[in-house]
Amino acid sequence: MFRAVPLFLIAAVLPASAESDKEIPIGIEAVTGFRSESVWRGFKLGDSVIDFQLQAEIALSNEWRLDLGGLYATETGDGDFSESSFFVDLTYDADQFSTGVSITLHNFDHAILDDGVDIAPSFTWHATKNLDLTLGAAYDTGAEAPYVWLETEWTKPVTDSSFISLQAGTSWVSDYYGRSGWNDVYARASFTYAISKSVSVTPFVGISVPMVANPETDRLYGGIWFEVNF
Repeated sequence: MFRAVPLFLIAAVLPASAESDKEIPIGIEAVTGFRSESVWRGFKLGDSVIDFQLQAEIALSNEWRLDLGGLYATETGDGDFSESSFFVDLTYDADQFSTGVSITLHNFDHAILDDGVDIAPSFTWHATKNLDLTLGAAYDTGAEAPYVWLETEWTKPVTDSSFISLQAGTSWVSDYYGRSGWNDVYARASFTYAISKSVSVTPFVGISVPMVANPETDRLYGGIWFEVNF
């Protein structure tokens, strides 16, 4: 599963010259991407994965926003992994923090993961203009187990039409598909360039290091997203 750079983050990081001419209560984003390996919560899902996401962001007020959308991912090589998901996120944004809950319906074609609903409240502290710290806890009905994560993300404009993002985090699980305790450490670096006010491209590289007793191999992957905002 992936979530591309959200609309509100692009609007918040890039200066006004890279934003739309006027604010609108509804934004729509279509994203297609490719990654050399797809890794989700420390589990490898597949190689050479193409994914597509369609998302709508609705401003309910100055503080509340609703994101909803769906995604589909599939392997392009010899593997048979595929995923289709639908998500609804409700978020409250304040000056110093954001909090909300995400509900995602997963449908996996994968030997390990089961279909289910993922319910995940989270809290983000905006430590500085460019640095966020997030604590989240999810309950996955497919695994019938919890997943807890702690994550930090740093963003910085490079030019009037581009910015970099560095993300790092770790997670804990309890009987999550046979895993318990400290689950993994992960990181991702990306560069987003706004080709125009509505089109951007984001190459990225990432790593996932399992911390379980019988870990999988460390995963180093790369890929690119192509994003169109309406």
